[in-house]
This record gives sequence, structure tokens and C-alpha cells, in this order.
Amino acid sequence: MPNKRIFALSKLTEAIEKVINTHCSKIVWVKAEIVKLNYYQGTGHCYPDLVEKKNGKIIAELRGNIWKSNFDLINEKFRSVLQEDLNDDMTVVIQATVTYHPVYGLALNILDIDPEYTLGELAKQKADAIKKLKEENLFFANKETFLPRLPKTIAVISVNSSKGYQDFMNVIEENPWGYKFHQLLFPAVLQGERAVSTIISKLKRIKKHAKVFDAVAIVRGGGGDIGLSCYDNYVLAKAIASFPIPVLTGIGHSTNETVSELVSYKSFITPTKIAEFLLQEFHNFSMPLKENLEKIKAGTNLLFERQEKAVSEASRSFGFLSNRIIDRSTNRLEHLENSLVIESRAILRDEENNLKNLSKNIELLSPKNILKRGYSITRKDGRIIKDSSELELGELVETEFFKGKATSRIETSATKKE
Repeated sequence: MPNKRIFALSKLTEAIEKVINTHCSKIVWVKAEIVKLNYYQGTGHCYPDLVEKKNGKIIAELRGNIWKSNFDLINEKFRSVLQEDLNDDMTVVIQATVTYHPVYGLALNILDIDPEYTLGELAKQKADAIKKLKEENLFFANKETFLPRLPKTIAVISVNSSKGYQDFMNVIEENPWGYKFHQLLFPAVLQGERAVSTIISKLKRIKKHAKVFDAVAIVRGGGGDIGLSCYDNYVLAKAIASFPIPVLTGIGHSTNETVSELVSYKSFITPTKIAEFLLQEFHNFSMPLKENLEKIKAGTNLLFERQEKAVSEASRSFGFLSNRIIDRSTNRLEHLENSLVIESRAILRDEENNLKNLSKNIELLSPKNILKRGYSITRKDGRIIKDSSELELGELVETEFFKGKATSRIETSATKKE
């Protein structure tokens, strides 16, 4: 077995460092995505994680170094061009040299970053999303949804700590007209790559209860173009465009509307403007209603005045007529009363005579008067006998006369033939 030539690790890394620093020290422009900036406030240096992706997968990865002096200059250019600091989740073109350190390994020593390229990438992403949505006939879909005349139940996608959300709530809750709204907060990340997935997840949740809400408000504070680049994302814009109820966007002070704003039912430059729009919708309904109520009130008062006057005039006329009617009625009642007394007396006299005649007839039919004329009443066991066939020989019967009674026994019996 031949003798092995063994190198110390430091010798190997020195050799690698010499080769790379000698042959790769040329300044190059590299396109990459900053996944995480890794800025250290204490030193002012940052060490961004740089990647290249293909179909969503990382195919290359390298660490970068931006020393404080370079970082301050780069950041100032980003603020000037994009109104935004250099940050995570940016696609950039960087000017750098390849360096190798025996301890810290391979890295890109970043000298400069071109903000114009990043701005161009954002513009391309936006243009591609708009084109695709128009081809799918979705660009104007949300604008055609129905917003109720009084949109009072609002689903708000924001963060409770966001200044934009606080401004929105202050305008809604402290409106001088006392209009009442019902709003429910759906917390979400509002910036960077995670904003796309979290906002979409909240939209899906709201969609399950779409009948409860009149509209959705996506509320965020101000920011530069890069901070708002997630709102140019095609997937997020499609979710907003195809949403079944109106989506109102107030996501910052950007001069150029993002795709999400363009496809929404209505976009506003600030969250405060969304709140003012909702109040104005109430106001547009309330003011004509109040004016009509005032007209009805005035018309009712006028009608009452006219009716009161008419009643007063009718009352005076009725007073004169009523006195004449009362006098006539009084005379007629007196006449009827006199006639009733006369007729009542005549009827009473006739009835009195009828009663006397009836009394005489009843008296004539009295059993005593019949007995007085020589007739008698025969009873057996207290029962009046009307037919001799009811008696048997030897039975005792009682006979009542006008004066007195007698008991006798039946010796013979004969029934009178008809």
C-alpha cells in the first residue's frame, strides 16, 4: 500500500482559500433571493441567506456578507427607489466577490445591490398576474358582487396591533352619528411571503360563513413597494377576485395599486378611508330617510291643523242643528209618553175585565158549585170512580155531597151502554 500524503485541515483550507481568492476574486453580478437578511443591529453587519429556486424548490444556496459601510449605502438606495428598507423575501441582483475563509467557509462579499432590478421584478410579477386574471375572466369578478345598501357586518383581515387597524376601528366606533357596525377580526400576517398563505387561509374561513358578512376589509398600515409586493401575487389576487362577497382593501400609502387592490370590489389608500366609505354608505341612506321623516312630520302637522279647523267649524254648525234636533226629539218623546200612558190604561182595563170574566167561569166550574146543584163524587180508596165497571160487589165506597160524606157497600152494579 503506497504511503498516504496527509494534510492538516488548515493546509487544505489555506489551499482552497488561495485558489478561490486568486481565481474567483473578480467582481460579479448575481441574481438571488434573500430568504433572511440576518441583520445585526449591534454591529450594523448582516449575513443574508441567498437562494435560487426552481418550481418552488431551492436549487442553490450561499451565505452572503454585507459589512456595515456597504449596508448603509445599499439601504439608503432602497429607501430612495422603493421607499422600503432592504429586507427578507426579496429577489435582488447583487454585486459581489466570492470569498473563502478557513473558519466561516464560502460566502459572497456583497458590495452593492441594484434596487432598480428589484423594482423591475415586482413590475413583471404584477403584469403577469393581471394578464392571467384577465384571461381567466376573473379580473372584474369581485367588482360585480353585491354590496348591501347598509353594509354593517364586516369581516376584517388585519392584526390587532396594526396602526391601520386601530385607525379603522377608531373611525368606525367614534362616528358622531352613532351608526352601529358589527365587525370580526381575522388576524393574519400582512407582509412578506407568509402574508399570501395566511390571508388566503382567512378568506377561506370567512367564505364558509359568507352569508353572515356584508363585506371583507383587508386592513394594513402604510409601506413601500417591496412591503406590498405580496399583494401582487397571482394566487392571492385570484382568491380576492373570485370571493363571493365584496372585498374592500386598504393596505397602505403606495402610489401604485397592487393587483389585489385592482381586483377588489373597491380599494382605498388607507384603512381610514375604508371606514369613512362605510360611514358614508350609512349616511347616504340615513339623510334622505331623515328628510322624508321631516316631510312626513310637517305634512302630518298640517293635516292635523286642517282637520282640527274642519272639526271646529263642524262643531259650531252641529251645535245649532243639534239644539233644534234635541227640541224636536223632546217634544216627540213627550207625545209618545202621553200616548203610551193612555194606551196602557186602556189595555189594563180590558185585561182586568177579562180576568173578572175568567174568574166567574172558574167559580162556576168549581166542584163545590157542582155539588151544590145536587151532584156527588164517589171515591174508592181515595180515587174518583167514573165508571161502575171499576167496582165489584161488596166493596166499600165513599160518597161526597155538598154537605157531608157517606160510606156504602156495593150490592148491584150496572154499566150504562153507549
